[in-house]
Amino acid sequence: MSMEKPRNPFILNFLEALIRKKGITLSEEVQEQEIDRMYQLLETMLGRKLVAQLPEDKKAHYERLCTDLSQLDLTKVAEIFGDSVPDPQGVMKDSLQEFCDIYLKNR
Repeated sequence: MSMEKPRNPFILNFLEALIRKKGITLSEEVQEQEIDRMYQLLETMLGRKLVAQLPEDKKAHYERLCTDLSQLDLTKVAEIFGDSVPDPQGVMKDSLQEFCDIYLKNR
């Protein structure tokens, strides 16, 4: 049994819609691989943008924790990001739009 990370179904639908919008026809296996790759890229992009929005003290604390991942857990992440990102929905919206623009332009 694999221990895959849970994935947001809305993001998966968004990525599938991007592939359709681009007009690409892929086999089921290749599409699954493409969605995995896209999901990882989007997740990285969103993570970087959220970290960039943190106040400097919280950002420094998070970056210190990331140097030793054994110290990083969801509780600590929630404490750092909790109310520290002023507009997380805006960051998500901007990230999705930027990802869409990049994907449709470069694929």
